[in-house]
Amino acid sequence: MRKLILLLTLLMTPAALLSAAWISPDSVDTALPAEKAGWTLTDTIFPLSSHDLSFQMRGSLRAEMPGGEEASARFRMDNFRWNVEGSFGRNREFYYHFRQSFNANFRSNTFDNLLESIDYAYMTWRPRQHFSLTFGKQVHAIGGQEFWAAPVYVVQYSDFGGSLPCYQMGAMATWHITPTQELALQMSNIRGFWDDEFYHGGLPEGVESSRAPFLYTLNWNGNFLNNALEFRWSASYGTQAVGRDMWIFAMGQSYRSKKWGVYLDLIYSRQGLDINGVLSSAAPVGPDGDYRTLQNVDYLSAIGYLHLFLSPSFSMYFKGSREYGGLYRAMGDVPAGMLRASWNGQACLEYMPTRSRDFRFFVHYNYYQAGAVERGPLLEIASRQEHRVTLGVIYIMNIF
Repeated sequence: MRKLILLLTLLMTPAALLSAAWISPDSVDTALPAEKAGWTLTDTIFPLSSHDLSFQMRGSLRAEMPGGEEASARFRMDNFRWNVEGSFGRNREFYYHFRQSFNANFRSNTFDNLLESIDYAYMTWRPRQHFSLTFGKQVHAIGGQEFWAAPVYVVQYSDFGGSLPCYQMGAMATWHITPTQELALQMSNIRGFWDDEFYHGGLPEGVESSRAPFLYTLNWNGNFLNNALEFRWSASYGTQAVGRDMWIFAMGQSYRSKKWGVYLDLIYSRQGLDINGVLSSAAPVGPDGDYRTLQNVDYLSAIGYLHLFLSPSFSMYFKGSREYGGLYRAMGDVPAGMLRASWNGQACLEYMPTRSRDFRFFVHYNYYQAGAVERGPLLEIASRQEHRVTLGVIYIMNIF
């Protein structure tokens, strides 16, 4: 019966069979560092004995109090995805993963010819013990801990992590050096749409599209101290357009114990065209009244997280980020320098009535403030401030 249900599910989603990619540990609750003490990189290669189908849901009652505007409240479905994955073969050398979001657009990407709502549609082949190949729609192999957390568990992302278009078609080769060390080389699309659709204001005048807009990433993941200490570091280079390149350097480090966990992510990105769109959307429209894509921008993010397990049924976490965005080269009359800075602080209390991490109630407080700094007033960078309180539930419904 289980095989019949799985077969029908896959027939309804042929993209899962036609695409392929790298197994990512974001199916693991990496937003809870202490929970995965003893977890090794090898466990993420083929974690399933056969096949698995689940629904991931986070719903909430949200009260928002933006600065200078009236407060509001509403019920909403923050995150709703369905996920199917499994392994097969004589030695379980093949692994597949498909995940689709019901909160994203169902329009087809004009560049990669796949629905925008699909996160994963990939397959991994491990012909040798220390080597694997992955093909299909996958997540950029960028380092950091927040970047790898399953979205259903992340109530509020950082500016950088929440705005980077991270799920793209590509291929990757991974060298599993030891059970606790791996090195991956990935080549993937930078975008899923053509330039004029993808960037906030399209391609700037005089900039020509790249014929091969790829992002190349070298990623190292390592565990130490009996898997309590983990590092996720990466360096990425990409060609966005003719004469417009980008770099991303990310360093994520975490420590896990049975009672608590902590991580610190440091990310720096330099972009010929504003791929995140945070700065471009914060600047008003250009002189002609159209949106514009800022050029020669850089971003710097520092994200800290502390999770405490108070008892088998209660836990709480604190999360904060400080982020900057600016110009590394003058743009017209605006000299190089910082344009925007933001603060984000979060506190959350969770209750697991069944002591299962797959089912929890939570109350979450979020404070966010952003505004112009240094050169920002020259571009009239908008300011924003918000307090938000969320009452919600997270439920992972495991079908089989």
